[in-house]
Amino acid sequence: MNWLATQLRSFTEWQFKVRGFYSVTDIKTERFNEILAILQSEGWRKTYEYSGFDSWIDYGCVRLKKGRTKLKFEWDNYDEGSIEGPAAVVQSLADRFGYQAIAEWRWSSWDDPTGRT
Repeated sequence: MNWLATQLRSFTEWQFKVRGFYSVTDIKTERFNEILAILQSEGWRKTYEYSGFDSWIDYGCVRLKKGRTKLKFEWDNYDEGSIEGPAAVVQSLADRFGYQAIAEWRWSSWDDPTGRT
């Protein structure tokens, strides 16, 4: 990884921790879509959806908002789904849907330049 990329990743990881964010990772695609639909039916509003040429083929992203709380749902065809947001909200979702919340950025596992750690 070149110097600039390393610095940008470090800044993003730092920002994730400073904001007190948690992640839920490794959510299978079907369950990921179910959770997204459930939250939207409960009043979470979609504020963004990635619409690149590879959307939902290689990568997908949806941002939800309810009140002042924001969640980021990301999916890729290798790791499948993840949810990021404020620790208390993500921990609550993890408990509700049977996952483990972690205080790590989704892409932290890719920091090893030789591949996934």
